Amino acid sequence: MSEISKDKEKQRRKLLLGVGAGSAIAAWHKPVINSIITPAHAQMSVCPMITIGNVVTGPVSGSNVPPVCSITFDVLSGTAGTPLTITAIDAGTLPADTTFTVDSLGTATETVGPRIIWRGPATDAPFCTNIALINDVTFTVTATCASVAGGGTFSQDFTVSSLV
Repeated sequence: MSEISKDKEKQRRKLLLGVGAGSAIAAWHKPVINSIITPAHAQMSVCPMITIGNVVTGPVSGSNVPPVCSITFDVLSGTAGTPLTITAIDAGTLPADTTFTVDSLGTATETVGPRIIWRGPATDAPFCTNIALINDVTFTVTATCASVAGGGTFSQDFTVSSLV
């Protein structure tokens, strides 16, 4: 191959490479993002934790057989200024001689929320000065907050024994 042929071959290759690169650039478009959808677990992270507060313990008046104690507490928002909406509180199947009363559902702030009253047998009943539950109860609180799109919910589990 002569020197002139080699130069023409190089020019042809450069030209083809240039056309190919130009085509690739012309075909590429900057992506357009119309919306971002956050996964459900990430959406839940914007809501405050559910907490329990305003715990009051004591005896139950009257003649209860067997003697029982009482624990009254509120379901609260774990972040000041960010309320939760408590949509459900479920204690499942309760042990014998135990009641679990939810006064209401609805808004929970950092100081006030749905009130729950647990009544059941304890080792120091009827005096109830140092309550130790005979049968513990696990309950699930389900909530949502204004930051969750579409009314999504999340749940947390608690035990009554952890309150005393």
